[in-house]
Amino acid sequence: MILVIDSGSTKTEWSIIENNRFISSFRSGGINPYFHNDDYIYNNNINSINQNIDRKVVSEIFFYGAGCSSESKCNIVFKGLARIFENAKIEVYHDLLGAARALCGSKAGIAGILGTGSNSCKYDGVDIVENVKSLGYFFGDEGGGVHIGKTLIIDFLKNNLPIDLRKDFICKYNLSIEDILDSVYNKTNPNKFLASFTLFVKDNINNEYCYDIVEKCFDLYFKEQISQYFEYNKYELNCLGSVAYNFKDILNIVAKKHNVKLGKIIINPNQDLIGYHLNI
Repeated sequence: MILVIDSGSTKTEWSIIENNRFISSFRSGGINPYFHNDDYIYNNNINSINQNIDRKVVSEIFFYGAGCSSESKCNIVFKGLARIFENAKIEVYHDLLGAARALCGSKAGIAGILGTGSNSCKYDGVDIVENVKSLGYFFGDEGGGVHIGKTLIIDFLKNNLPIDLRKDFICKYNLSIEDILDSVYNKTNPNKFLASFTLFVKDNINNEYCYDIVEKCFDLYFKEQISQYFEYNKYELNCLGSVAYNFKDILNIVAKKHNVKLGKIIINPNQDLIGYHLNI
């Protein structure tokens, strides 16, 4: 049995391959070594895994995960998985390589992630050849859900939301300033908390203010990440993630503004990533 695992900060998708064909998949909580140690990975996933597969028959694992950007971070994930799958060969990669393989296959192009966070790379059809560092939700993640949500929350806290939206926001969430600051500065996974407000923006996308937030965040994504690649506008930009998918019309408008052609846009890389591993 082979597992192809795609993990972000919010959720993890476990896809099962047997006899060179896809069997099924299941989900568990997110795995990100910037926020989770190997004990968390083991404890937070063992029950879900035991309910879905026999751990002892797993022979090979390909893990693509958010935060797996260095050897030390990859080792955290490796240790957590090795405690669960004692008989498996485990390979841990950055989710960006998974995105590139799912989006571009064996073609050269630019691959982007616009989900909870954001990232991008230039891909030569085999491996990543350039990567503008995203720097995470505190310093970067331009265009991602955390950026959109943070922009909304800052305007809410500073009383800069339009009156009608402010009323709707208070009615929907009933959050005080103290609640928000506590969630951001004192509780776990502040990036997920901030990104959760992207749903409010999506539900109100016909409001000019919400449309403008998304457009401005995407514009910054192109300026800070995509346009930094050499001859970036000679390549298709292929994107995955809920933010790219849910706001693809706005993404396309901003891409044209930067003279970039959009290619594939998918909400989830799993089927394409499974296809990649079935064909290598």
